[in-house]
Amino acid sequence: MERFDDNEYSDLIGELLHDTQYIEISNRGKMAGLRKHAEVLVRKILDIGSDYMLMLGQVKRNSNNSAINDAMESLDDELSNRLIEITRRINPLGSDGTHTQRTEEFSQVEIEHVEDAILDLYALIFIKYFMDIQVNLYSSPEVLRLFSLLPPVIRYKTWKYLFEKDKNNIQVVDKLCLAIIKRYDKEMAYKWLEDNAETIKAIPYPGRDEIDKYDSMHMVEVEPDVFRAVVTLNFDAYDNMYDLLLSKINDPRTSVNESGKMYKSFEEAVKHYKNYKKENIASTSSEEMAALCSLMDFVYLGRVAKSEIQN
Repeated sequence: MERFDDNEYSDLIGELLHDTQYIEISNRGKMAGLRKHAEVLVRKILDIGSDYMLMLGQVKRNSNNSAINDAMESLDDELSNRLIEITRRINPLGSDGTHTQRTEEFSQVEIEHVEDAILDLYALIFIKYFMDIQVNLYSSPEVLRLFSLLPPVIRYKTWKYLFEKDKNNIQVVDKLCLAIIKRYDKEMAYKWLEDNAETIKAIPYPGRDEIDKYDSMHMVEVEPDVFRAVVTLNFDAYDNMYDLLLSKINDPRTSVNESGKMYKSFEEAVKHYKNYKKENIASTSSEEMAALCSLMDFVYLGRVAKSEIQN
């Protein structure tokens, strides 16, 4: 089966973003464009190229589309179910937007409902990635840093799903806490921490050898021949994950991008991503990093910096 080619869909994605995000258009026109955008994202997730037809209504178990049936085998049952659930939220309204039976205009609430489901498709791309690499305490700091250059809503949706899958994963718990601060605010992070206090307090805390291994992965040269561990998780200062996360919420440094102060949307984040990539990613050092770079390039296809959008 022909695989999905980012380059082939680059122009189409740019056109769809232009028509649905960057110019004034009727909600009916926007809904039709959002449906097409969703179909492109589903093609990306299932790795189905343009030689095969794909419609959102065909994304289901025992589909009449053999290409979808074959591609769904690459996802585990939970991710397949998640994909089916998301497309079911988009398809009825999206179909109405492309056909002529519905004559009344679409409400802003309906548009936002579909836009949120599309964000879930974006998040699913990265959920699959992190499940494939089996994200853990010792995951590459470069990978995690690159992922942080996505809008907070995508990071929140990704880490939230992974937290529900594995509530003992320290890396996931930490990143979800930070994503809540950036997607919402510290008040919401405090509430999440309290609501999950029993679970988080029960997370097995790293021992000395584990802490030393973690610190060694975060060594940076602060002076010539002088190295120091610059860590995001200061395990030595605490003896349980609840207190460690509480300290991170209290830390003034986590206020820098609280509630998306630095960037909320793709259009606000794209310049940060391009600058970081230009300065830090001359060549990829691992397969994991190369795979993530490819995904990041895809989700930023056609994105225009907010300052460049013509009003």
